[in-house]
Amino acid sequence: MTENVMRRARYLVVEALYEADASGHEPEAVFKRRLAELVDEEPDLGNPGPSGYGVGAARGVTRRMEELDTYIQDAATQYPVDTLAVVDRNILRLAIWELLSDGASPAAAVVNEAVELAHRYGGETSPAFVNGVLRTISARIIAAREARSAPGPAITP
Repeated sequence: MTENVMRRARYLVVEALYEADASGHEPEAVFKRRLAELVDEEPDLGNPGPSGYGVGAARGVTRRMEELDTYIQDAATQYPVDTLAVVDRNILRLAIWELLSDGASPAAAVVNEAVELAHRYGGETSPAFVNGVLRTISARIIAAREARSAPGPAITP
């Protein structure tokens, strides 16, 4: 396999989120089904890292959907979340979940992965849209994280 196995796991998560959004299926169950379909031809996907990431991402996006959609709506005020292209909406949800859940991944890397997903799955304008929305959101998340970790004012007696 030439592609990074974690990128392939992200592809599967986006596919699962898309199917779930379009059909009402459970994202985690869809991810597990797709993984089982592909693991014979791509055995690395079944390893604990990529498969655990995928299950956790599908579960995490599902649990935090309302919060993730609020981030999207706040950054793309002219586009109601429910009117966005299904694939764009779910790429954004996954990336925002990653930004919120894993402070270890640099924001730029998360944004770049999302833009790659948009190139693969989205329409002609999807990569630029995803990039713009995520740049705004990642700046807000980083600023909030820094504000929480900043030392408080010194108290003098």
